[in-house]
Amino acid sequence: MNAQLIENRLIPIFMFLLGIGIFFIWIADMLKGKFAGQGNFFKWREGENMLWPHIFAEFLTAGLLILSAAGLFFTFIWALKLSLLSFGAVIYSSINSSAWVLAEKKRLPYGIPMWIGLTGSIISVLILIL
Repeated sequence: MNAQLIENRLIPIFMFLLGIGIFFIWIADMLKGKFAGQGNFFKWREGENMLWPHIFAEFLTAGLLILSAAGLFFTFIWALKLSLLSFGAVIYSSINSSAWVLAEKKRLPYGIPMWIGLTGSIISVLILIL
């Protein structure tokens, strides 16, 4: 398969879908009222952890993925570096959040797409740097 097709079309499509997916999962949880009754956004907790820094990091990662996807698609010079940063954030977040998923089996529906994103991100990074 043509390297340009992979780097400038397939990887950006994957990045865009991953970014939209991250936004969608969090927005869906919010709209379902998952955090209802906990006060304003800055008071939301899961267990002993405050959620707003985590949600902020997830939204930042999603935004960077979408921006990077556009950059790779249109072959902007900055896109490769931003893409590697974006994928790095996904890789870290996926590995870190795996502990949360593995702690309770009911969270597995969150883990499956997350691990798909992790696998695709590692493969994409390898393709982009090799």
